[in-house]
Amino acid sequence: MSQGFEGQPGDLALAVATWVYQLHAAGIVPDDAELAGHCAAVEQATEREAGDAAGMDLVRRVDALLGGGEPAQVATLASQLYGDRVKTDLGGGSREERVARIRKYQFGSSLPWLARIWERDEAGEVGPSWLLVERVTDQVFAMDPNPLNDIDEERHLPLADFQVLWELDACTALYLA
Repeated sequence: MSQGFEGQPGDLALAVATWVYQLHAAGIVPDDAELAGHCAAVEQATEREAGDAAGMDLVRRVDALLGGGEPAQVATLASQLYGDRVKTDLGGGSREERVARIRKYQFGSSLPWLARIWERDEAGEVGPSWLLVERVTDQVFAMDPNPLNDIDEERHLPLADFQVLWELDACTALYLA
């Protein structure tokens, strides 16, 4: 399990759950009835408390399904949820080829995708971090790692900086074709 603070799911579960929900909102339903039900509950919630509870149920279900935070485990879960549509080749080739592939994907689908980068955390430790990438221009716009709290933490990374951090993880990425 990808634990966060006080027994709560960690950032990976939040990122993947947000990706699953964004795909659901775009009409792409996961092949897991319980997960799809949690997405529908978030979508149908009319009060903040009900929406927050439904969101946490979604995150907990994703956390239970993840089995860990390694790229292969995340890719396995994505494939279980979306079948052959899941692709991992967004990061192949040179920097210019990657940027061209990302932009082609972005303009062709407008769907977010997951990327794993290496960076220093608040404690000074260097390690992997998953981002839900929404848009790429001269900057990479990544979603808030915890959309369930009241802190706006959307990230904007210069494209060159993102490329370096992404390359440290061999350009690990997941997207839907």
